[in-house]
Amino acid sequence: MLRAFLSLAFLVCASAVAAQDRAANPLTPLELSSPRATYGSVLEASREIEAAFLAYTRERTGENARAISAAVARSARVFDLSQTPQAQRGEAAVDAITHLFDILMRLPPLDPASIRGDDAADLPARWAIPGTEIVMAPVASGPRSGDWLFTPRTVSQLEAFHARIRSAPLVQQTLHADWSRELMAWTGPAIPAGLSAAMPEFLAAPVLGTQAWKVVLTVLIWAGSGALVVGWGLLMGRTGLRRQSSAGLALRMTTPALLALLAWQAHVFAVHQSNLTGAFAQGEVVATTLALHLAFAWLMLLACHLFVELIVALPAIPDQSYDAHLLRLLARVGGLMAAGAVLLFGADRIGIPALGVLAGVGVGGVALALAAQSTVENLFGGVSIFVDRPFRIGDFIQYGAATGTVEAIGPRSSRLRGLDGTLTTVPNGDLAKMHIVNYSVRNKCLFLQVLGLRYETSRLQIEWILEAMRRRLASHPMVEEGGGMPRVRLVGFGASAIDIEVRAQVLTRDFAEFLEIQETLLLELQETIEEAGSGFAFPSQTVYLGRDSGLDAEARERAEQSALAARGKRELGDAMGAR
Repeated sequence: MLRAFLSLAFLVCASAVAAQDRAANPLTPLELSSPRATYGSVLEASREIEAAFLAYTRERTGENARAISAAVARSARVFDLSQTPQAQRGEAAVDAITHLFDILMRLPPLDPASIRGDDAADLPARWAIPGTEIVMAPVASGPRSGDWLFTPRTVSQLEAFHARIRSAPLVQQTLHADWSRELMAWTGPAIPAGLSAAMPEFLAAPVLGTQAWKVVLTVLIWAGSGALVVGWGLLMGRTGLRRQSSAGLALRMTTPALLALLAWQAHVFAVHQSNLTGAFAQGEVVATTLALHLAFAWLMLLACHLFVELIVALPAIPDQSYDAHLLRLLARVGGLMAAGAVLLFGADRIGIPALGVLAGVGVGGVALALAAQSTVENLFGGVSIFVDRPFRIGDFIQYGAATGTVEAIGPRSSRLRGLDGTLTTVPNGDLAKMHIVNYSVRNKCLFLQVLGLRYETSRLQIEWILEAMRRRLASHPMVEEGGGMPRVRLVGFGASAIDIEVRAQVLTRDFAEFLEIQETLLLELQETIEEAGSGFAFPSQTVYLGRDSGLDAEARERAEQSALAARGKRELGDAMGAR
């Protein structure tokens, strides 16, 4: 009994000395070089937390509350939390240290001499508190290499150990008999001190390691924050601004920004005021992490689009140009990649390995690519269209056997408006394989007509008509001269007309203007033909009727006599040769 008392006195004195050293130097780290040092540091941390908790009980100020948080954070260094998700390490450390304190206060104090710690060469591979499965071991590598910490397996089992020993009587003196329950009822300075004690029994009962009233309060805060974010998003969508405009994107970015702000404020309130504990606290951390990274991914996606729209707004880049559409496509791809990177980082923080996710994405991507081969083909077809630039928005093109005006070029398909007003959606993969004729980029229009004159037209009339047509075409200001143009030639005699080909280049790119000029030229050509006294031929046939005089009998007789004479000469020659 005396030995136990002396051991307890030694440890208390050592803790008091360490606490005084820490008061003199707040940056003094915990001693973790051996099992003895780590065990003493645990007791030191427990007394430090007790002192901070007592000061806060006397005076509920923000400074004293922060002192408790600092003491708990310092005590967390005795645990190896390398296998705990990074986002949950703070809450896991709080639960672990309170459970460990309660366990140690119910175990007999250890004689420091019984714990190895003097000779580093004599230290074991692992050390357990006698009579327990609470194990500490040195860290093999990393920035904390050589520190003796409670192992990850021990950290995961402390709650079960605590449940088995919490009904046992206290062996060592402490401020509270059940630190876990005391910490569960603790609240920050913004919440009245007696509120937790005044709660009915059913609201004070633990739910997932947190008092029920704190769970209800947290759920209400999150629900209110979510409703506020949804309402704000709907309000921003009704501003009347175009969603993809710079102003519209800037306003839309306020929604994820508000989500991040409210999620963080709700988390700060839960940690420093409600003081959530247990599994519910870790779940709240996961929810906060997901909300923040979802908001940041959303912001990154919108920021990429906003950055591109600000570039497109420059005078050097027309809004419907190829460069503008290519930049918007890059914004989609880049925004999705940036958002994906943020979500992967968030998943890693809550314990979902990023490498595993990437590997799954890689395998799933191959399967998805095989299943969505046409979609991938259309995506690359859209990229090739943007790179090759065979047409742009507003161009009138011929694709295959159809024609239409390009209205939109998307990453998967393009939309074209036909002359009859119908809208056709063509997959980019198919469009990239077609022969495209772009009528909107021609620098001039071809005037080509074949005129049929009546066969009653004389040679002299034709020569006059050809020369007159050449003069009339050349005199028009919109008809190009040079290179053998304009050209008017007699090209053949058809079934019912004398064909004259008229070819000229009209100096305009606008098809409507070309039709107007073509109309003028056709009327002038008609006038030229009428001035020559000729006219246009119609499809017709001329039938000649006559009597059949039969075959010539005399000619027939002469032919037959001549054939018989020739046959006789051949037979006589064959007989003479046989002799």
